Amino acid sequence: MIPRDFPGNAYPFRFITEKPPYSPGGFLLERYICPFQTKKGRHYIIQAEKYQHHIYVLKFYLKVHRFERDPEPKYAYQTNDGPAEAIRILNTCLAVMLHIIKRDPLASGGFIGTPKPAEAEKDPTNAQRFRIYSQLASDFFPPERWDHQHSPEKNAYLLLNKEALAKEPALLENAQAMFHALYPDFSTNVTWRPINVARIG
Repeated sequence: MIPRDFPGNAYPFRFITEKPPYSPGGFLLERYICPFQTKKGRHYIIQAEKYQHHIYVLKFYLKVHRFERDPEPKYAYQTNDGPAEAIRILNTCLAVMLHIIKRDPLASGGFIGTPKPAEAEKDPTNAQRFRIYSQLASDFFPPERWDHQHSPEKNAYLLLNKEALAKEPALLENAQAMFHALYPDFSTNVTWRPINVARIG
């Protein structure tokens, strides 16, 4: 289940298991903290949360914002260090996902592309981050092995592992029910739609 044509130029990171915070219904099983430092000296954390059904949600933010109670500014913050640096940070997120897939061959993944402040004020749907992350998902996770589902209205994306789907045909429905219990506001009226990802190369 290794993403095809996996990009290089990722930062080295550590993979630390933490005790997860309280999770209603016990859905959150483990949390992994993956710190790394950029060439500009910024310290980032990629946070991977393992939920029931082998579903992992990745988030990343500057380490200085780790203990902020309000999550939105933490994930929406921009450093404006340039596109090359942004690509390398995203490559590092992909490297963490690859590490998780090697640990757990049934892993499925998900993310939310948090709108920038200006987008949130005008129209938070189909945010720029969501579009960029969606393109990365379609480029590096082939449809032969992954079922791609998205909800642009909520800037949400799911990569469902087809090996896991074969063992659990109701994986999407179970994921929906789980996240509705965890995030009632987010999950209200979410419609997941499949994406026809063309095989490239």
